[in-house]
Amino acid sequence: MRPTDPSSEAQVVIVGAGAAGLSAGAALKREGIDPILLEKDHRIGESWARRYERLQLHTVRRFSGLAHHPIPRTYPRYVPKDMFATYLQEYVEVFQLRVELNRPVQTVRPHSDGLWETVVDEAERVLSPVVVIATGRYNEPILPSWPGMERFAGRVVHSSRYASGRGFAGQAVLVVGIGNSGAEIAADLVEQGASRVAIAVRTPPPIMPRDLFGTVPVQLLGIALTPIPAPRLLDRAGAAMRRVAIGDLRKYGLDKAKWGPFTARRPAVIDVGFLEKLKGLELTVRPDVERLTTRGAVFSDGSEEEFDAVVAATGFDSGLARLLDVPDAVSDAGRPRFRSGRPTSHLGLYFIGFDETVRGVLFEANRDSKRLARSIRRYLHG
Repeated sequence: MRPTDPSSEAQVVIVGAGAAGLSAGAALKREGIDPILLEKDHRIGESWARRYERLQLHTVRRFSGLAHHPIPRTYPRYVPKDMFATYLQEYVEVFQLRVELNRPVQTVRPHSDGLWETVVDEAERVLSPVVVIATGRYNEPILPSWPGMERFAGRVVHSSRYASGRGFAGQAVLVVGIGNSGAEIAADLVEQGASRVAIAVRTPPPIMPRDLFGTVPVQLLGIALTPIPAPRLLDRAGAAMRRVAIGDLRKYGLDKAKWGPFTARRPAVIDVGFLEKLKGLELTVRPDVERLTTRGAVFSDGSEEEFDAVVAATGFDSGLARLLDVPDAVSDAGRPRFRSGRPTSHLGLYFIGFDETVRGVLFEANRDSKRLARSIRRYLHG
């Protein structure tokens, strides 16, 4: 894990040594290619280790392992975050991957003679015929600047800095955003003794139990149904299934879902305790936040409520627009314009780990990394 020279060369550079980057690295080694992985964190699995305490994978162990090395069967069905971080560390050792830690990449751009230049800092660059971007979609926290935020007397924290509800015991807390993190944090706050919990929802999502009817992992349905080329039909069937499995949530303040997982190509919110708290009237649903006040929040319907703290589960930016000095490679939404694991219109540039579907991002990363490795081998040996 020694750093590269100030101006060095490599066959393949992978930017990011999270799960997708590691899977790509192992798949490349199986193809006889030894990549260098540049990772900004100080240890493997750190992005998982620093997440909130109760986090587990929402996908089953069998379909959450990386390329050519499954998660051990001794791990539970739904792997806790710290155990998954340990698996990633073991994965590096199994494949003897060349991971360079504490190496935040500043810029990736085309160089001369068909090479790519990966700039680590002003004095260091790595030249390579291939560069793989594996920094992920959840790279930089997005914290809204609500009107009145500077006057709010309580705490405002992004979900990326939330560890446990213990520090909010006895407090009235508003969670903003109802993705997986927002729903799970809201449930955790109730369990850890917050005096009152509300969740502000702008766009109601589809919510599915992690295990449908208590037995069938919902991920298996996603894997089985994805090949069917009828996303709208599948979403209608999914809505009917949700009505049977979880009932009508409108009487608890949560409107019908405004999007479908198959048409949107993104997973539903996976329930791991939120619905129990919602139906038990232990937390309440509020409209989108319009502004903060000294003592609380005003919502889009004009109602006002006092809170001691706000947890913003308001998502992340990929940071790709700042990282990539490559015309037309990144959309206005900050996502790659190309599918993960496939060649792009910029020869030698690839992405991995950016496709999030109902089958699970780790499932996709495993499959995409093998396809990526074959594509890179063909490109290098052209």
